[in-house]
Amino acid sequence: MLKKTLNKISSITLFFITIATTEVEALETIFNADITVDSSFIDNNTFSKNVIRGLLNVGFETNLTNLIGKQSYISVGYAVQRGEQGSDIAIDIQGFSNIDEQDFNHAYEVIFAVKLNKKLFIKLGQMDANSDFAFTEYGLEFINSSMGVSPTIQGLPTYPQPSIGIYSQYKLNSAITTRLGFYESSAKYNHFDDFFSIAEVQWHYQGHSSVKLGAWNHSYLESSDRISASSTDIYIVADHYFNEKFSAFMQWGQAKKKVIAVDQHFSLGVNYQGLFSEEDTLGLGFTQADVVGADSEQVTELFYLFPINDKINIKPDLQFISSPSGDKSVSDLLIFTLRLTAQF
Repeated sequence: MLKKTLNKISSITLFFITIATTEVEALETIFNADITVDSSFIDNNTFSKNVIRGLLNVGFETNLTNLIGKQSYISVGYAVQRGEQGSDIAIDIQGFSNIDEQDFNHAYEVIFAVKLNKKLFIKLGQMDANSDFAFTEYGLEFINSSMGVSPTIQGLPTYPQPSIGIYSQYKLNSAITTRLGFYESSAKYNHFDDFFSIAEVQWHYQGHSSVKLGAWNHSYLESSDRISASSTDIYIVADHYFNEKFSAFMQWGQAKKKVIAVDQHFSLGVNYQGLFSEEDTLGLGFTQADVVGADSEQVTELFYLFPINDKINIKPDLQFISSPSGDKSVSDLLIFTLRLTAQF
């Protein structure tokens, strides 16, 4: 009797140990954190100002593949931003620093993702749409916001306020990938007044090069009289890989004048890797935003990325801004930023 009882206890114990082990293997989790600190010196011949701000991102990603039988994961991120908003001082429309914003702290992304088969991939949850759409692969190291995404794409849920949505990616073949996204896009943070939909086709060529053509629609309620309105337009993004040293990007976008501050945008840039070491990068870029009811704001940016080690890098960045916010009566700006980035 005692032997049978012990055998049962052993069997039950082994069962739960097996389950626990399986759960641990199935729920393999990777934690991550990174911090970005900008110190910017703004000068326009009539005044000068130093601005410091920082952005902290923490999160984790848990692999669910063994648990549900398909390649999948959940990802959760939290963001904290502190410091002065530099564009409030510079009065530029494109945003000379892509971490600029009023102080905030909130859940940034909460995502469930699953690869249903070899061709179809889906994500659900609160997400940054610019991680999947309209970004320049070889413009990511530039600091000016318009190097990373066209300011003509009104309502795109991205930094600092991602939103709830659904994303799908379908790989037609080795060269062509299609993407669709539908998001809540309210300025009141998941208030479900506005909606943003976007579609993109990407053509891959010569390995690391691609061209993206996208179309988007932003439907919303005008705040003044709560009348339904919408805007629809297109964009193009091209990334070209020349060799292990040189890469370049170009983007163009347009939008209807009556619903947005910038009705046309163009940017391009080049990168050179390995100037003084194998990992450093030198970048030169230009971006122009045509401001509705004004002139064009033009920005030339030069940066040098120097990695101290595999976790920390520094990036001196110099930008010359002509006609800030399209106002030719305003003095041109010279902005030097020293960016420190650390990953943990």
